[in-house]
Amino acid sequence: MVGNLSIEEAIEALKDEDVATRKSAIASLEKVNDESIIDPLIAATTDENAQVRFKAAEILGNMGDVAVDKLIEEFANAEGKDKRFLAFALKETEDAKVIPYFVESIDDEDFGVRKVAVRALGELQAEDELDSIAKCLEDEDWGVKLAAVQALGDLGSDESIKLIKQARKNEDDKDFKKSCNKAIKKAEKRKKAKASGKAIVKVIPMSTIKEMEEANLKKAIKEYERYVESKQPKDAPYKRLCVLYRKENDYDNEVRVLETACEVFAGNEKKLAYFEKRLAKLK
Repeated sequence: MVGNLSIEEAIEALKDEDVATRKSAIASLEKVNDESIIDPLIAATTDENAQVRFKAAEILGNMGDVAVDKLIEEFANAEGKDKRFLAFALKETEDAKVIPYFVESIDDEDFGVRKVAVRALGELQAEDELDSIAKCLEDEDWGVKLAAVQALGDLGSDESIKLIKQARKNEDDKDFKKSCNKAIKKAEKRKKAKASGKAIVKVIPMSTIKEMEEANLKKAIKEYERYVESKQPKDAPYKRLCVLYRKENDYDNEVRVLETACEVFAGNEKKLAYFEKRLAKLK
């Protein structure tokens, strides 16, 4: 059983005429990571209800490797608005193999697809695709132009900062200029972090992730992992991940997190003791 519905019941409920029933079906599938739900969720990304479309795309994106190849196939064959939430799902996978498909989508006929595509190139740190991102600064759609500025800010390089400054100079709109200023600050901060060898990872508040655990465990784990990836000096994310991986009987990932924590807190005897003790019990 998944929530109040079995996987089979939830898949069938996604076809129901009643939107409340479809929302319930989506909620029942949030913690599932089974290939059988991929095609039904892909179909749900074109649902007439925006909440259903978004949640379907979010779940697919959080499934990662299990769904990414199928998503790429569907995205490559889709057209118009039907590609929008598939694009969002692909972006959420954070898989570098999707970069070429987003580069191609810079010229898509749908502005929504172009907007997600250029934003994704920034988030995926596609530094080799600077020209593709810069092309979107000339897009006819205002939202795409702003997304391009944000993507350049994500890259945090001398070249991207130069492009943002040029875009700011070329526009008279005050709000656009403000967006450029924010992007420049972000880019300079990221450039400095890169120079010092720090990982560029965006984290969200721990309290938000803790609330997320009940509704979307896969997403919560993914967000906790960002703290580990960037070796944040906070012990709470490492502890929560260990608890969650223990519940999932995921020995390898629990050990990996513990070993990383021991490295991060090597200079803090009190915090280090907790992780060393837990690690010793597993080995």
